[in-house]
Amino acid sequence: FFFFFFFFFQAEDGIRDVERSRGLGDVYKRQLFFLLMQLAFVNRMYQYSLDSFYKFFKYAINRTKPSADIETHITNLQNKIRYKIYQWVRRGLFERHRQIFLTQITLRLMQKGVLNEPYKPKEAEFLLKAQPKTDGPKPPEWMQEKHWQLCVALSQLEGFENFVTEVEKNGIRFKEWYNDLTPETTPLPSEWKRAPLFHMLLILRCMRRDRITMGLNRLVNQALPNGEKFIAPETSYTEIMNKSFKMSSPHTPFFYILSPGSAPKKIVEDLVNAQRPKYFKSLSMGQGMDKDAEEYLARGHKEGIWVFLENCHLMPKWLPKLEQILDNYALEGGHDNFRLFLSGEPSEKIPIGLLERCIKLTFEPPQELKANVQLAFKSFKKEEFENKSEKYRCVLFALCFFHGLVVVRKRFGSTGWNGNYPFNLQDLRDSAKVMETYLEGSKVPWDDMKYIIGEIMYGGHITDDWDRRLCKAYLDFLMREDLFDEMDMVPYPPKNSTVNFKCPKAPNYDAYFEHINLLPETPLVFGMNPNAELNFREDQADALFSTLQDLQPKDMKTAGDEGTAQLEKFKDIKDLIEKFDSQRIPSDLLKGDENRTPFQNVFMQEADRMNTLISDILNSMNDLELAMSGQLTMTEMLDNLQDCLLLYRVPEQWQKYESIRTLLPWITNLSYRIEQLNNWKDNPAVAPKVLYLNYLFNPQAFLTAIKQTEAQRSKVELNKLYIQTEITGKKPE
Repeated sequence: FFFFFFFFFQAEDGIRDVERSRGLGDVYKRQLFFLLMQLAFVNRMYQYSLDSFYKFFKYAINRTKPSADIETHITNLQNKIRYKIYQWVRRGLFERHRQIFLTQITLRLMQKGVLNEPYKPKEAEFLLKAQPKTDGPKPPEWMQEKHWQLCVALSQLEGFENFVTEVEKNGIRFKEWYNDLTPETTPLPSEWKRAPLFHMLLILRCMRRDRITMGLNRLVNQALPNGEKFIAPETSYTEIMNKSFKMSSPHTPFFYILSPGSAPKKIVEDLVNAQRPKYFKSLSMGQGMDKDAEEYLARGHKEGIWVFLENCHLMPKWLPKLEQILDNYALEGGHDNFRLFLSGEPSEKIPIGLLERCIKLTFEPPQELKANVQLAFKSFKKEEFENKSEKYRCVLFALCFFHGLVVVRKRFGSTGWNGNYPFNLQDLRDSAKVMETYLEGSKVPWDDMKYIIGEIMYGGHITDDWDRRLCKAYLDFLMREDLFDEMDMVPYPPKNSTVNFKCPKAPNYDAYFEHINLLPETPLVFGMNPNAELNFREDQADALFSTLQDLQPKDMKTAGDEGTAQLEKFKDIKDLIEKFDSQRIPSDLLKGDENRTPFQNVFMQEADRMNTLISDILNSMNDLELAMSGQLTMTEMLDNLQDCLLLYRVPEQWQKYESIRTLLPWITNLSYRIEQLNNWKDNPAVAPKVLYLNYLFNPQAFLTAIKQTEAQRSKVELNKLYIQTEITGKKPE
């Protein structure tokens, strides 16, 4: 009797454990799928069906090693599911969107308490929004004002009350950290070196926004189990294709989302050579190709051939029929070996149903130099590489490095190249064939080889003479005899530079690949100033946080606040704006007369536009207040206005002049503009002694008024006058 109850309760405990694991799986599944669905707001091409998600979810479960301990088994399941789903989704995202998805996963898991990293809603909200506080103390001389204002705002959070005081007290040490090339890996000064990683990220967000994406990678690496796997890029398109092929079926096509420089056809052909299907047919879609495509689809369905339809975005009217054909094939069943490959640029006209059923892939070059060089090197087969001479290996390694330089240099915008050139791996492979031919003799004809590579293979894309000159300079530095003596390949390094990357004399393919891990990520490797990447990194951070804010559910946009938080935030913003009503320019000053001066015309135009802007701001705020209290219908425009205010963005209907500021600095700047006009109104017929041109709606009109006034005074034709600026001093006296 005793043993019966013992086994009964033991079995009951086992059943509860199984049910609990299933319940956790259902919750986890819903959370992950919800994050996937949000990606469609980032790019319409990111569509995922529940069936596809369930297929990969089940695949991850089957790949998890079992464990006798139920807690360990649940943890293993969650880790495996998380990584496999992320890996599946990441392969179909553009490079600029991958960190958005990864950051979303990390913050959501921290919020749910799944990870050991502490999570506070106020801190997470500051990380995303980070609004400066403009009424604080003056900044130190070594720090930009916008960074200091963010530090003052950060000091309002719990745990950061003494941060501003510490920065002022330990200015020299904070200045060193502030100017460091990689502050995300450098310990903070004084007691802040013991701060949690998330607190370091908040400080980084305030003082060095350009390095915050690197800091987030550290967070992922530390917070997620096996976090380094999430950050590490996949360095072989062939491996990606082979792994994805295992998840395909006759009813699950591939869809390659095209970007400049991507060439999926070669990758598909490599897969064809490896899998050796019965027959492979590629069609470039366009007008009149629909019948040929349908014929090959029918053959593939019956006979098991592979079909590749390229550039499907060029036939948007036919794509719904393609979706219907695939639906019919799924119902009928067909040959197990049939595979369909599609490619197309992002388009609003591609049916969502077609995108949902596909395994989506992007073959876009990585944004980091190290990953690009690894990808370039991996495009050559190990067996062939190791059968070549040491001379061939050195030059090929340098060529891969050159390829990484010219591809990644595009991220610097106009500082990198004057044009957006679609360099791709096919250029590298063609250059390698040329290189192999020229290395057959005892003496290397460097000039001839550099001309073919720089003027034809890569130079064929280049249209600007200065860009062609830059490409030639890279090749002149890299392609020379010193390459065979472990030459430092960092081009034209500055004096006393410690950044280096030598061409190795490694024994085998794997050793060469491992050497790439020593490549530093800094603009100095491109022969550029360390500050060259500031704009790129800051734009990258701004896009990341802006998108993360957009993806938050509306009921979570004020995380950690009470239900009245939105109203309180609205009232705070309204209090800042209401004072503008009394600062309008009086209407009697805008009438003027026939004898008004050019400066008077400029003042009237500026004042009229400012009064109109103030009226638009106040009217929209009043309408929103009525809508929030239920006295007015909440229209789409008012809903967008509310979202902008909650996210501290300048609403579209207020953007009457160009500005990249967020809402609170924009309001402060607007008050300066109004103050300048009010100072000018006492005597608008003449130019003010001090005037900020960037505070005007139309600065060119003021400059023209200067010329008109001088033309009237000196009796000189207007078209003979020009404006010359003399710098009187860097600082005001």
